[in-house]
Order: sequence, then C-alpha cells, then structure tokens
Amino acid sequence: MGRDKHVKGGPEKSVIVIAGEGQHDRDVLRHLLPALRPWPASRSPKIVEIKKSMRLNKAVYQLAPRLDELRRLAQAQAKLAQAKLAGVVVHVDFDAVVDESYVTRRKQLSDDLDQAFGCHTALALAADEMEAWLMLFPDAFPKVKQTWRLPEQDRKRNLGVIPGGSKELLKARLSQPQYRESDAPAIMKAAVTHGLVASCQSNRNRSYADFATELEAWK
Repeated sequence: MGRDKHVKGGPEKSVIVIAGEGQHDRDVLRHLLPALRPWPASRSPKIVEIKKSMRLNKAVYQLAPRLDELRRLAQAQAKLAQAKLAGVVVHVDFDAVVDESYVTRRKQLSDDLDQAFGCHTALALAADEMEAWLMLFPDAFPKVKQTWRLPEQDRKRNLGVIPGGSKELLKARLSQPQYRESDAPAIMKAAVTHGLVASCQSNRNRSYADFATELEAWK
C-alpha cells in the first residue's frame, strides 16, 4: 500500500513528524504538540519522530543539503506508517535571546522549511533553549518534584531574554534535587496533563508564541 492510499472503510491516515537536535527536546514537543494543535479523534494523526539529530541553526551555508535529508527522512517515516505526511515540526535551539537576529533567523528557517515540504511546517526555534519554554509553566515543576518551586520574579519576567541562559537559571533554582535536561519531558507532560498550556502567558517568550501561532494556522 502506498503512503497516499486511503485506509479501506476509513479516513486517510496521516503522520506528523518531529525532528530536532536532541531526544529530550523532541520528547517535549511530542507532549506539547497535541495540546497546542488538538485534532478530532476521528482524524488524529500519528506523531512520529526522526531519531537522527538534525542541527539546522548553525548550517548557514549547508542548510539545503540538511533540509533535503530531513525531507527524505520525513517521507520515509510516512511511508513506513503507510500514511500521508501531514506536517513537520522541527526543534532548533536559538542559543541567544529574542532580538532582531532572532526575527531574521526565524523568517529564514521558516521560509526554507515551507519551500522544502509540501505540507504544514512549524519551527520550534527556542530562545534561548527549551528550558525557557518550560518556565512558562511554573506550576508544572512541583508536579514533577515537590521541592521544585520557581520564585515569583520568574513568573513575571520576559523569558526570551534571560541573562546567562535559561538552563543555567533552572539549575540554580532547582537544586534539591538538581534539575537535569532529562527532566524536561516530564515537566512538559505535567503542564499538558494539568491543563496549564491553555492558560500560560505565551507573550513572555516570543519564540514560544511564534511556534504556537504557526500551529494554529494549520488547517
């Protein structure tokens, strides 16, 4: 059966492919994606991932070959699932604060992704890292570890411009026990499970808000 065939007696099967730099970041997106872009149960796509690390942010002059590889890998995932490739979500750590360079880089990468694929795309260009997105959900942290509490100042700050980086800040805030990158998926899962995604102040991190806006535009 080809990937564009319909399932006999039912709707066409579809997949959303997640790609990115690291496993923990992809796992975070796997939890977040259905919360930001819910689908009716009757046509909910299967969410799959590309296990290979896909690093796009530093590939200024080698971006086209990497996008070609990403497209081949995404199409292979769809073929394996015998389904239509309905969307591609790509995580990239921006490794800097939200400023004019972020705006320029996001437009470039988003445009290149759109041109590379004949389906919906969404760019999770996390400024400065995925930890800054997690901090949008302060009430999720004690759901994972009872001793983890973010101070009131972190509930109000602009999370797109954290001096020194969000990962280092979380390690300093959450020391008993110490926060690790591997904790990130559990924190996002808690945010989704406890209904915190819909009520978060997304304007406190433009990179998260831009990602959510892209997903909202999917039809």
